[in-house]
Parts: sequence; structure tokens; C-alpha cells
Amino acid sequence: MIIEQILSPGEKVKLLSSGNVFFAELERLIDEAKEEIHFQVYIFEPDETGSRIANALLRAALRGVKIFLLIDSFGSGKFPDKMQDQLEKAGVEIKRYGPFVKGGRFHIARRLHRKVIVFDRKTAIVAGLNISNNYSDAGGKKAWLDFAVVLDGNIVQKLHSICLQRWIKKPLRKMPFKKLVSDKRTSSSILRVRQNDWLRGLNEAFSSYRREIKNAKSSLFIVGGYFLPGGRVRKMLKRAIQRGVTIKVILADESDVAMQRNAVQYLYQWMLRNKIEIYEYLPSNVHGKVLIADQKMILIGSYDLNNLSTYTNIELNLDIAHEPLAVAFQNELEKIALTDCRRVTVEELYRRTNPWKRFKYWISYQTVKSFFVLTTWLAREDEDEYQ
Repeated sequence: MIIEQILSPGEKVKLLSSGNVFFAELERLIDEAKEEIHFQVYIFEPDETGSRIANALLRAALRGVKIFLLIDSFGSGKFPDKMQDQLEKAGVEIKRYGPFVKGGRFHIARRLHRKVIVFDRKTAIVAGLNISNNYSDAGGKKAWLDFAVVLDGNIVQKLHSICLQRWIKKPLRKMPFKKLVSDKRTSSSILRVRQNDWLRGLNEAFSSYRREIKNAKSSLFIVGGYFLPGGRVRKMLKRAIQRGVTIKVILADESDVAMQRNAVQYLYQWMLRNKIEIYEYLPSNVHGKVLIADQKMILIGSYDLNNLSTYTNIELNLDIAHEPLAVAFQNELEKIALTDCRRVTVEELYRRTNPWKRFKYWISYQTVKSFFVLTTWLAREDEDEYQ
């Protein structure tokens, strides 16, 4: 899937689905970079896809491009020392966010979960995708369902400032004025960057989700990679249904996190009872995080509707208020729901469950909820212990 739109003079977006279409675009942008790349991602695997992108970064570094690669220590735990040494010898600067053990403490919470890449301060990618075969159609396997946005325009300056802030571990308010002056020109009624870092008082992506659910008039279309809304959001979804809003959700039929999948199925009865349409994606896992409200507003990025994204992880999303783009994107999602998904009905759910499975789903739900509470409590505020 490729959807391109010019939003306003100087602002252009390209919506991409997972698979080779995304990685071909990413490799092209790396190969065309001339000065600088900020690359921040949760998972960077040393597989076929990871080697492909690492080689592109190596080529860029060898021709003099400054590259700043920030990966999460837990998510990118398989990133090999050999690959890191090769890249660093070519000039790539690499940092790992959140070492698992540091300062005599375990850090199992507060992960750098966002995926953002900035090229020459001119073009940027905001995505849900990681760097892994799971997202690339490698080996003849269908890529996990996910999405990315390629951006050109003033908003790229904002994304560059955010990447720079995380790289040097200094709040924007303490950065030199010359670094902020261009950021003040990036406001747009069409495009907005939405961060989520609860420990730093940033709840922007979560606020956007609540706003759109609360104000929806006709429809909400959600792609939930790890969809597990809390009680307040469920009440908002229920009220939206009661005022006539149609809600459709694409979820995974088979997930890489079995307990999470079971926990979501615990909510199926509630969802169906409240007339929320459930579509289970069959070709592969669902990893995307998207909300389209009234076919006018798109929320997209790394933030998912669960408490881990809301209270623990460092996330980054985009709000895109552009009706033609939203309509085109929802049409693509409607096709996916129709051709690649199984709709879950009350009758179908009754046939495939039994008392033991319902108990298993309940246990999974309670366990995942407890894990979310634990990770929030364990998350530390001292940045020096994370990077």
C-alpha cells in the first residue's frame, strides 16, 4: 500500500504498509542522505532485513554522512557486537537505551518504543515498524500488518529536535535558542507530532486518542497491534457507540505475545455486547497502531491503546487532519477487513470458547493488567541510568 498526498504547500506525506515497499523506501532515503541521519527504533534484528538496512547505513557513513543510531537495549537485545563494531568503525555513532542492568538495578520497564528516522532535516519517517524480517515479507512469509508515514515539510524540524533531545539527553527548554527557533515554525493545523512519555509529563498521544473517541460523530476505525484499553477508554468507546458511532477494530488472529492475545479475547464479549465490530487478521500478526476518526483524522505511529504505551514506554505518533488522506487510508483498511480478516460474531465466539478458555482469558487479562502496573512502578525517572 502506498498513498501519497500533498497536504499544503511544502507539506507532503506518503503512507506505506509493511513489507518490501517500506524497506525499499527506507533504503532509498538512506542512500540519498547527504549530511545526517537520526535513526531511533525499538527493535533492530541482525537478520536479512536488519543486515540490509545496516549495510545501507554503512554505505552512507563511508560517504561521510553523520549517523546517530539509538536502539532499545531490550528490544534490540540481539543486535550483535560484530555489526555494531563494523558500523562504528565506519563512523556511525550508536547508543543503546535502557541497559537491562545498570546502577545495581534491573530495568525491565520504560522502553524506547518509538520509531522515528530523520534524513538531512528534510525528510522523516514515523512508523510502528521495527527493523526485522517480521515486517518485510522476507523468506516468503507475509509481513506483520503495520504502517509508516514518510514526511516532507516544516514538521521534520520538530522531529529532528525530538531526536536530538533524546540523543544528548537534554530537555528542549535547555537547548540553545538557535535549535528551537525553527521548531516554532512547525505548527500546522494538518500535521502534529504527539509524544507520549508519562514520566516526563508528556501524554499527547493518549490525549489525542481520548479526544477523537470522545468527539467522534460517525465512525472510528482502529488497528490495534496490542489493543487492551483500560476502563476509562472502554467507557468512552461505549458512549461513542451509544451516540451512533460505528467502531471497527482489526486485531491479530495469532500474536507473538500469546498472553496479550488471550487478554484481548477476554474483552471480546464486552466488545460484541457493545456492538464493536471485531476483525481478526489472518495472514500474519498485527503490529500496527492506527485510529481513523470520522474519516477525517488519522492517529498513527508507535502508540497503542494500552497502559504500557500510556504510562511506561516512550512513544511517538502523528495526528494527521486531512480528509482525503483519511478516506483513502480507511478504504484500504476496509479492504483488509473484507478480504484478509475473519469477522468475529457472537455465535462464532460462542462456538470456539468454553469455560476453560474463558477462565484462561480472564487469568491472562488479570496477569497483563498486573504486569502493566508493575512496569509503571518499576520505571525510573533518572535518565542517566537508562542511556
